[in-house]
Amino acid sequence: MGLAVTAPLYGGCVAWTLVYDTLYAHQDKRDDAKLGLRSSALTLGDDGTKPVLALWSAAAVAGVGLAGHNAGLHLLDAASLPFAVALGAFASHLAWQVTTADLNDTPNLAYRFRSNAHMAPVLLAGISTSKLLQVAPACS
Repeated sequence: MGLAVTAPLYGGCVAWTLVYDTLYAHQDKRDDAKLGLRSSALTLGDDGTKPVLALWSAAAVAGVGLAGHNAGLHLLDAASLPFAVALGAFASHLAWQVTTADLNDTPNLAYRFRSNAHMAPVLLAGISTSKLLQVAPACS
C-alpha cells in the first residue's frame, strides 16, 4: 500500500473532519465572536457554511472511494460490495448532516457531530469485509 491509497484516504479524512468540526464550531460561534476567535463557523457564516460543507463532503467521499479503488476495491466487483455499501452509507450520512443541520440549534448540531462516531466503524467494516472476501477464494 503506497501513496496512491494513503494520500486520497488522508485527504478524504481531512475533508470529513472539516465537515464535522465546522458543524461543531457553529455551536460555539457566539462565544467565539465575543472572544474574537476566527472559527470556521464565523469565517464561512451561516449562508456560506452549507455549500462549503457539501463540497467538503464530496471530497471526503471521493477521497475514501479513490483510496478503496486504488487498494483494489472496485465498486463493480462482487467482493467489493461491502465497501460499496459502506461508501454509500458514508455519502448518505454526510448528505443528511449537511441538509438537515440547523446552524443555530445547538442540540441539532451536537447530534450531527456525535453521529460521526458511528460512521468510522461502518467504513472500517466495509473495507475489511471486502478485503477478506478478496482473499477468501485464494484460501480455498
